[in-house]
Amino acid sequence: MFKSYLKIAWRSIVKNKSSSVINITGLTVGLTCCFLIALYVRHELSYDNFQEKGDRLARVVMEYKIGGDGKSGIFTSTKVFPALKRNFPEVESGIRMDQGTKLVKYGDKLFSEKRFMHADSTFFDLFSFRLLAGSPKKVLEAPFSVVLTQDAAKKYFGNENPVGKTIQV
Repeated sequence: MFKSYLKIAWRSIVKNKSSSVINITGLTVGLTCCFLIALYVRHELSYDNFQEKGDRLARVVMEYKIGGDGKSGIFTSTKVFPALKRNFPEVESGIRMDQGTKLVKYGDKLFSEKRFMHADSTFFDLFSFRLLAGSPKKVLEAPFSVVLTQDAAKKYFGNENPVGKTIQV
């Protein structure tokens, strides 16, 4: 039975070539668009899933003008968070972060770090990263304190224990 349906479909395609090409092309484009939209939505919904408070995190993007040209960036003024907290009761907390290229010096060794980040002491109140040493609540309380990835610690200090060591940024 199914074999006869395939024969009839094939004969119809051969007999009506132009409409068959249009139908098959439309079906292909439609399914491709559906697939791409599904991938985009899945990607957008995947952000911060590894964070405990991921459903409550948001990034503030600031738009500004310099010389008439519109720009946007992930940095904001120090006055933005207090204004957001005052005007939107849903805002619970906020932190400032800055990422950029920095030179890091330990002893006589100099390293260029492309993804060096500065953050407020409340960073670990919002983000849940596991630390190998130190307490997330206290690790950034003291001035001039730093949190290093395991790879960065090995790069700067080798097999030495990095806790208590001083680096220059």
